[in-house]
Amino acid sequence: MPERMNMPRISDYYINAPLYEPPFFQNREFGFRKNGEKIVRHRAFSSVQKLRTFLIETAPDHVYFSSSKYADPAAYPMEDKKKGWLGTDLVFDIDYDHLKRPTLREAKKQSEKLLVILVDQLGFKKILYVDSGSRGFHVHVHDECVQKLDNAERREIADFFDHYKTRRSRKVINPNWVEIDTVVTTDFTRLIRLPGSLNVKEGSARPCMIIKSS
Repeated sequence: MPERMNMPRISDYYINAPLYEPPFFQNREFGFRKNGEKIVRHRAFSSVQKLRTFLIETAPDHVYFSSSKYADPAAYPMEDKKKGWLGTDLVFDIDYDHLKRPTLREAKKQSEKLLVILVDQLGFKKILYVDSGSRGFHVHVHDECVQKLDNAERREIADFFDHYKTRRSRKVINPNWVEIDTVVTTDFTRLIRLPGSLNVKEGSARPCMIIKSS
């Protein structure tokens, strides 16, 4: 896991930061937060270099990108459907402070179990595994088969990891139980932290970093 560092000059960090370029980069919405203020979103960039320049100039504390792709990612408001939805990655979030055993070690253990299930049981192949730089881990599934799943279908996948399963009218512990944040998995408008960006909190920072990509 990336180590927490003394507070860098944020603009300097972004000069050479290993910013992740998600598939369909130009169709992603980006959001930013600085000094505890409300997140600013509905921004789009034509290239990673344009995003880098923006980060150097503005030095945000947090950088996010959308799990969804849009024809016009900078369009607003969301309710008017002006963005032109093109598809959404399947994203999982495991934060240690939401676990029954609230430790980062447990979050790592559960995220690794999640990866095994996604590959071995569900058959996904294009997976990004990320240390969030804070409380846990993110897993992004980019397979084509998930892009057009609706809310009910994503809920069904989230339910696959529920604590209990009903068998013969009684609840039994699900061997596939993983404490994911189901809201993240089912939310089409979700923004999630960009790998390679800094997670700045209380005078220190850790980078959000890719652990594995397939």
